[in-house]
Amino acid sequence: MKNEDRDQPARLPLTGNILLVDPDGFLAEMMEDGLRLARPKWRVIAMRHPNEALALLEGYSELDAIVTEIVFDHSPEEGKRFVAEVGRRWPDIAVFVMTARDRDELGGLDTAEYIAKPRDMDFLVSRIDRAIRRQRESRVRGISLPTFLQILELERKSCTVFVSHAGRVGELYFRDGRLIQARSGGSEGEEALFELLSMREHSLRVVDRCDADAVITSSLAALLMEWSVREDHARNAAADQEKE
Repeated sequence: MKNEDRDQPARLPLTGNILLVDPDGFLAEMMEDGLRLARPKWRVIAMRHPNEALALLEGYSELDAIVTEIVFDHSPEEGKRFVAEVGRRWPDIAVFVMTARDRDELGGLDTAEYIAKPRDMDFLVSRIDRAIRRQRESRVRGISLPTFLQILELERKSCTVFVSHAGRVGELYFRDGRLIQARSGGSEGEEALFELLSMREHSLRVVDRCDADAVITSSLAALLMEWSVREDHARNAAADQEKE
């Protein structure tokens, strides 16, 4: 074995949770068996309709990838709505649209990767595998949001941080280490930042771009101090109510 080969870290098989959504039960079963055979560590769930898939996501968002047909009940509109909803509420999940429809017919699917049917299983497995690795490389784990924001400021990063939990998604925009904008639901600016900081559990994902105009003018240190004071007041008020 060459020395450089020995120096390369072993690429271990990925675990993963994969959701298949296809109205053709026979085809979905074949794909399910093929994925499990190719990647025994993957957990594969097959469903027939986007509504079933959304119900699953509402209670179980620990998915790594979704492979979905776009045509349901002879129309692509249901599938388009499903892909758009997943992209909006669960941006951490890689989405693959696998269909016999031509790509040109499927406008508005920017959040998904297009794969033409039929495809061999090796190709599909390699695309899912690559997507999972990329997603996990961009996720941040084991660190609080305030601490992570301070690191971005210290390193003068320009990026967007996606903060998500149970279908709620917010964005924090940094330019040259300065927090310039925050969005959460219908809120933006400082109030959106405070909403995101108050999430007790969250997933963080970083994208190396910042597409927002500067709205927040206060320093990050001042904002974190104000949030901390608000949290203290909320805890004290809750404690007083329990005593009554």
